[in-house]
Amino acid sequence: MFELFSEGFAQKVWAKQAAELSISHIPFTERDVLDALRQYALHPHKLLAFNPKSEVITVVNGARSPHPLPNFLVLETDRTIEEYTARVDQYAEGQEWAVMYYGLYAATPALWDAAKQFADQLAHSLGFRPGGRVDIDCFIGRYASTYVGVHVDHAHNFDFTLQDGKTMFAWPSTRRDLQGLKYPEYEQHKTTAIALQNRIDRVAYFPHDAFHVAETGEKISVNINIAFWETAHDAQHHRDYVTHLLHLDNRTRHDIRTSGRANLTPDNAFQHSALNSAITHGTLKRHMLVSQLICDTSSRLCVGRPLIDVSKIESTITLRPLATLQWVPLLETKELLIAANGHCASFEYSSHLESFLSQLSSGKKLDIAKLNDKSYKYAQEEILKTVKALASWGVL
Repeated sequence: MFELFSEGFAQKVWAKQAAELSISHIPFTERDVLDALRQYALHPHKLLAFNPKSEVITVVNGARSPHPLPNFLVLETDRTIEEYTARVDQYAEGQEWAVMYYGLYAATPALWDAAKQFADQLAHSLGFRPGGRVDIDCFIGRYASTYVGVHVDHAHNFDFTLQDGKTMFAWPSTRRDLQGLKYPEYEQHKTTAIALQNRIDRVAYFPHDAFHVAETGEKISVNINIAFWETAHDAQHHRDYVTHLLHLDNRTRHDIRTSGRANLTPDNAFQHSALNSAITHGTLKRHMLVSQLICDTSSRLCVGRPLIDVSKIESTITLRPLATLQWVPLLETKELLIAANGHCASFEYSSHLESFLSQLSSGKKLDIAKLNDKSYKYAQEEILKTVKALASWGVL
């Protein structure tokens, strides 16, 4: 068994085969997980508004419920995960059940930090970041088989266990004949699968193209999954923005054209002008930069760290080791795009502000009192505004 993030893992396991990997610790606590799961019952609309992927799904006897069943979610009275799962299992009255919480990074700063730190460790282990976004989810339940059957996630998966019970069966990408098979249809093929035991002392990994299905038997399993999508959709995001600029219509009539010299029609001239203006005035560039900064400073979570209320800032500030701080001067608009922990904001450009960011990113400890130099009052006001933003983003 290779150790997670070891050279053996990077060279012989990553993107090649499903495997169990040894770990020294789980990168999040039970309390952190429980606090995050509780948000799906307390603030479901707030979560979805912050991140549309942060949804919860409940399944009973292999059928997904139209809406999440309230009694299957973590409640204020659930003090431990064991208490929570025992309560739900009693409520299920012997029926099979599963609860899937998606997008935990948007629920609490602690889970966002755990996902980012893991993503950074993986990147340093591999020497590159996987192309797509990063996600962190939680799968809980007692069921004979995954309700959708054998499937492919298109993401590299690292499955941590908080409560033993699940076995994941994984097949190579060549087994397309298994797609969609449900229990017991795939039973005869289990002998050709790699059976990953989900236990507390290890993490189960399978590649982005592996066919897989999970079983828990009679036990209730609790797993936290960190997923890395193989491919990105950054270009599609930019394409959607360009499409928005074009103001596409559903014209049903066109002028009759005859032989002779031609030029852009009024419609096409307008579209060309809109695109040309977006490029000339930096609108498209700015849009691309903001998207890039959000994804890069969040280590491809592509969602900002949940904001924290800051009542007081320490007299001496420094950049947190986990934080990524980036900035881009846009001299044509005299602004400075500042991004950290998946957040991005615009500030008025000044060399003093950029110098402050350079010092902060280098790891220096900075004295807040010295930022109140009256010689550069306006620039210092922008710096103090920046400090407040960085503090709420969890950067300091």
